[in-house]
Amino acid sequence: MVVFFDFHWKVMVLFLLLLSIVVQCLDGTNATSSIPTSGPGFYGAQQVIKFLGLGGQSQDDTHGTYLKQSIQAELKRRLSPSAQIFLDGEEDFHLVNARYTNYRRPTFIAGVKVAEERDVVETVNYARSRGIPFMARTGGHSLTTSLKRIQGGIVIDMRGLNAVKYDTTKQQMTVGGGVTTGEFANATFSRGMEVTVGSCPCTGVLGISLGAGIGRLQGKYGYLNDNMVSLRLLLANGTVITASEEENEETFWAVRGAGHNFGIGLEATFQVYPQENNGKHYVVDFEYDLDRVEDLFEAVNDVSSPMPKELALFVIGRKRGATGGPTINVNLVYSGPKADAQPFVSNFQSLGPVWRDEKVADWDALPWSTYNGLNNVLCTPEGWARFPVKNFYAANVKSYDIPTMRSFFDGWKEMNEKYDGRAMFSVMFETFSQQGVRAKKHDATAYPWREGSDHFLMMEAGSKDHSDEEIFDEFLSRHQDAWIKTSGYGRLQQYINYGHGSKDPSEALYGYEPWRLERLRALKDRLDPEGWFNGYQPFAKELSG
Repeated sequence: MVVFFDFHWKVMVLFLLLLSIVVQCLDGTNATSSIPTSGPGFYGAQQVIKFLGLGGQSQDDTHGTYLKQSIQAELKRRLSPSAQIFLDGEEDFHLVNARYTNYRRPTFIAGVKVAEERDVVETVNYARSRGIPFMARTGGHSLTTSLKRIQGGIVIDMRGLNAVKYDTTKQQMTVGGGVTTGEFANATFSRGMEVTVGSCPCTGVLGISLGAGIGRLQGKYGYLNDNMVSLRLLLANGTVITASEEENEETFWAVRGAGHNFGIGLEATFQVYPQENNGKHYVVDFEYDLDRVEDLFEAVNDVSSPMPKELALFVIGRKRGATGGPTINVNLVYSGPKADAQPFVSNFQSLGPVWRDEKVADWDALPWSTYNGLNNVLCTPEGWARFPVKNFYAANVKSYDIPTMRSFFDGWKEMNEKYDGRAMFSVMFETFSQQGVRAKKHDATAYPWREGSDHFLMMEAGSKDHSDEEIFDEFLSRHQDAWIKTSGYGRLQQYINYGHGSKDPSEALYGYEPWRLERLRALKDRLDPEGWFNGYQPFAKELSG
């Protein structure tokens, strides 16, 4: 009798829950303002089912078979005919679920490939009404471990919003929220124009620009978001606003450096500029044995103090280079005539490279043709799958400390040898000119490091599984500490898009001046008081540090 009563009350509670959900879903007029009292992270029906003891321990039971099926049925009625819904467990779910790294990654029970802006709005409204976390993706390259907060969510695949429009009179490009860096560069170049873009062609343009958008041409034009004219932003409450210098000015300041915390970028307009040197860039790749580490980084320090606005340098560690063993690849790109680049080329040629290659490349082709075509691997799911668990650390330095570089590359070589076949340790350092960046005031946007990001240092441990991840994390974290200690800044000053997510404090990402985080948090309280956009590098007090 007791058993019957216990089961009976659970069924009654479940019936009332399902009835309330049906009523809620039918009430379309209240969808925008329907915020679950449980708040983000409480996954609605499946959590109640689990509390009642009606769920099992399998993946489907944990997330709720009912929940996934109801998401598909209910969202389908809201979305455009061309939108697609994929559920975890289905054969094609990988189309929306694939990511560059599976290290402390977000997980999803459903994905929506949107076809128009309304699909994004409807998905956000629906997820909120059900208490299901959500996030947008374009390239799937986000490295931060802070995204692990999103578990059992809905991923919104933005790639259907891929329109690109050019205003000839204003010399402005307007791009949809699903346009990649490569697509943006191709479209801009085809119109005889250029602007700063990142070095990876398969990342989302809007995702990059919400952080800053560093790149080879920043010496001429500043960061990509310095050239943002306006942004159409979807807020958590389902409304769409336009942020620019003329309207929603405070939001416009904030989204250029901390934008992921406020909403989803649906469309942005950027100022672009007539190509210099007909869009032709002179490119030289050098490779060196590791015994040249000291001389090599002395040369980088010399060339970059000060660095001409036309010049950009990358330093990449190659596990197996031209000699068959570990080498260091220096990629030099000069956005001007070959003859003008020769003084800088000579600096590196005099160091005795074991291999050299040179070419003249169109601006939009640079990401694919530089450093031995590495992006042709980094930009495919097949390439991601080689070592799917990637842990990433970074730091900015004012100049390269030579003993620190020697210690790091010795350790990098040792780890690659020790874990050969099971893991791969990668390194990429970026050095760009600062003239265009520092032409703007230090407080022009939310990005805090105009005066404090001379060199961007990145390292990554990619492995086939999670078995040695603590060992790898210790190696990376220890060397990041060394970079910070000898950075010349006396503290971590981190580019938001390169932030680790678990270790870097909010001040390192958004600025140590108290007014910066105070200003951002005040706006956050207005635009996203319930914290729906607390996945990517959040600065909310309860999540920081």
